Amino acid sequence: MTIALAIFTGVSLGYALERGDLCFHSTLRGIFRKPKQLDLFRAYILALLIATPAVYIMRTLGWIDPWIPPFAWRANIFGGLIFGIGMVVAASCITGLFYKLGHGMLGTLVGLAAWAVGDILVYRGPLSGLRATLSAGGTRQTITELSGSAGWIIIIGLGLIAAFWLWRAPEENRTQRDKLWGWLPLGIIVGVIISLSWLLAKAGGANYPYGTSYVPTGIYLAIFEGGSEGSSPWIPIALVSLIPGAIIAALRAKTMWVRGETAKRYLQLGAGGFLMGVGAAFAGGCNLGHSLVGVPLLSVGSIVTTVSMAVGVFLMDRVVRILSVLNGFGLN
Repeated sequence: MTIALAIFTGVSLGYALERGDLCFHSTLRGIFRKPKQLDLFRAYILALLIATPAVYIMRTLGWIDPWIPPFAWRANIFGGLIFGIGMVVAASCITGLFYKLGHGMLGTLVGLAAWAVGDILVYRGPLSGLRATLSAGGTRQTITELSGSAGWIIIIGLGLIAAFWLWRAPEENRTQRDKLWGWLPLGIIVGVIISLSWLLAKAGGANYPYGTSYVPTGIYLAIFEGGSEGSSPWIPIALVSLIPGAIIAALRAKTMWVRGETAKRYLQLGAGGFLMGVGAAFAGGCNLGHSLVGVPLLSVGSIVTTVSMAVGVFLMDRVVRILSVLNGFGLN
């Protein structure tokens, strides 16, 4: 039962991510491009507008009892910055590596392998002491628990501003982007999937539906050290199930393109994947666990990590622009 529900949860999200090409790297970097490319960011904001009240209502009714990502500001900021830099280097996010593998980008295997190395290095290698130091004193707090009624005023105010911004968005790409879903159906469907995934996870005995932190290390411990320190199989199964979901979507939309990469691109995927693995391990999660799941929980740690990721993307994007002008070095 648990395995079947985890597979369904992962396949559903993988299908939606592929049909909308919702990579968090493109989502954030599009904000800083000239001209701005905001379609994926609009889809993300819409997903939050749907998932945030839904998750809160389910928590209030006692339908779910979620684990809250901890707020350890040093780890959240440091890990988020590294992760954001890694996204620009790899031109992808962790979930992007999974669903892009599903539509035939075989080079993402290099990025995924490097992500695993980075994760294990921080959790079990020489950086484990630094991770413990930066994570010390972390508390599992939400905005409303931290700020009370003032937090609700801020949340509702930001939600109304975001809804008005989306309402005023141009009609272009609203419902369709070439063969891809437009930002409106993409945001609605992802928001609904994230919301329903909590109920499926609860039914399957899990307290968190999606994430990547500690997955490679947990698998490593299970294989080489005879245990994974109590980690649930739900998240690894749901994560890997993004791939068949993306395969189904790519085949249906006729966007499947099986291919390798250039040597330079393999290097970028490897370096970026490693940085994302290190960043996610320090921050306690990636764009999936924090930005798509933790933010709707109003987790302070997830919000700080997501903002730090955006700052990392901004800084690395500027570095890339400068290097491109000076010596023709370019990252897509």
